[in-house]
Amino acid sequence: MSEPESVATRAEMVHLEVEARWASAGADFSRCDGPDLEVYCGQVAIVRDAADRIAAEGMVIADPKGNPIPHPCVEIGRKAQAEVRAWAGRFDPPRSRH
Repeated sequence: MSEPESVATRAEMVHLEVEARWASAGADFSRCDGPDLEVYCGQVAIVRDAADRIAAEGMVIADPKGNPIPHPCVEIGRKAQAEVRAWAGRFDPPRSRH
């Protein structure tokens, strides 16, 4: 089994995905690159990491005493999704006016 990707590595991958969308649209990526994009990429990475952990471990896990509890990544993912939805439109490339 391979080592899971870190959230930082996933954030870098998201950054490359956003950059590729801008490039395919022929848009100037420098218009959206910066600290806000870094935050957005980090939140997308958290969403993906949380989803992978839930898929691997289940939505319900055992607490230290063995009692079933909701997986903490459910709430972590939900909060990160809200951030992603709030920021997402800022990083879409401008639409062509043909």
